Amino acid sequence: MRIHFFSRTDLSGRSAFYSYYIFQNLKAVKLTCIVYFLFCVLVRILFMVYGTQVQTIAHIDSFNDANWLSLAITPLFYIASIYLISHYKTKSKFLVISQIFVFLFALYIITSGMRNSFFYMYNPRNTLLMYMTGLILVSIFLTFEYYETILITLITGLIFSIMLPFYIHSFNELAINNLASLLVLTVFYFISRYSFSYRADNFFKLKAINEKNIEIENTIQAKNEILSIVAHDLRNPLTIIKSVTSLLALDDGPGEDYHENLQLIRASCDKASSIINDLLETAQNEIVNEFALERIELSEFLTIIIDEWVQNKMSQVSISFRHAGQPVYAYVHKEKMQRVMDNLISNALKFSGKNDCIEITLHDTNENICIDVKDFGIGIPADLLPYIFDRFSKARRDGIRGEISIGLGLSIVQQIIKKHNGEIAATSTEENGTTFSIKLPNVKD
Repeated sequence: MRIHFFSRTDLSGRSAFYSYYIFQNLKAVKLTCIVYFLFCVLVRILFMVYGTQVQTIAHIDSFNDANWLSLAITPLFYIASIYLISHYKTKSKFLVISQIFVFLFALYIITSGMRNSFFYMYNPRNTLLMYMTGLILVSIFLTFEYYETILITLITGLIFSIMLPFYIHSFNELAINNLASLLVLTVFYFISRYSFSYRADNFFKLKAINEKNIEIENTIQAKNEILSIVAHDLRNPLTIIKSVTSLLALDDGPGEDYHENLQLIRASCDKASSIINDLLETAQNEIVNEFALERIELSEFLTIIIDEWVQNKMSQVSISFRHAGQPVYAYVHKEKMQRVMDNLISNALKFSGKNDCIEITLHDTNENICIDVKDFGIGIPADLLPYIFDRFSKARRDGIRGEISIGLGLSIVQQIIKKHNGEIAATSTEENGTTFSIKLPNVKD
């Protein structure tokens, strides 16, 4: 546990802890008011029952008046604490007002104990019990930042020093009493700071645990989704494979449907392999914190990828590539970046008509390198656009030629781009096409 004797908590999470402990302070004020009011009532009863015996108190009239004053003021703090708790907000202004209220209550409790120590004996240093009790209550049950604790310590010490000459006139006794007060206040400061550190440590540990729990819940949910996808989407191609192979087993030899059946088997195997590869890619990208990047010239790299698509494409969709006309360098993971481009080009082909075209553009700015993949196909509906990068996205749609999607491709693309310290975004208009824009950090020579 880190002890914050003369420091604040770390900046990350400080505002959340600030809001948390102020709310806890208000609840502590409410409880302390009840206890202190009952104590004052008990003292009043003792006055009534043992009236003559309490005359030994050094300043009985002042003690009696102070008791009545506490009975009057404490309920006001109680009512105010209930109001602040019931109307609690995390807005800065409300938090400041609440903490000022708690600060004033702390001074009230401390000065009440100090006052009783003065009134009970001629020499306060002989009975600092009530003074110490007030300080201990504040240090344990209320939470303050170090500068607030210092301010309480200074104000309390100042009040003690101002009140003391009204009861003691000897210079030596004044010095000894002030020294005793200084010692008590020093103990109060360090107890208060230790209590603060303990609460802060517990708060941040619980916060970390809650964040981990949320992460675990998300992971479990993702795994359940993966299992659901595997169970649903792999079942179809595997069922086809099973059915077709059963038919082939019944044939005496190659017939008219033989090659068609083989094509069905091959397509089903390809689909099953694609699903498995997407699942493995997603899992691998989550496990790997960062990729091993290398500096490459992007124009040449993208030209090779696009040429492969042009040579192997099955449709009549044309693919064009425009680049800056000069070398453009970036730090990338070649295999992963090829996966990104393959997914985006495949996605563009999936939703483009046979006479449409796909335009890929590379250009650089002072800060970023930009890669745009633009198609002129059916586009993405506006209500689905915000969800296209979600894993197993509800925005997934089959291609215009029946290509099946499991909603992982664009999620994988976003994963990879983020690990390149880049960004990806999409703009689309229905029936007018879609543009995916990648931004990567620019590499200066």
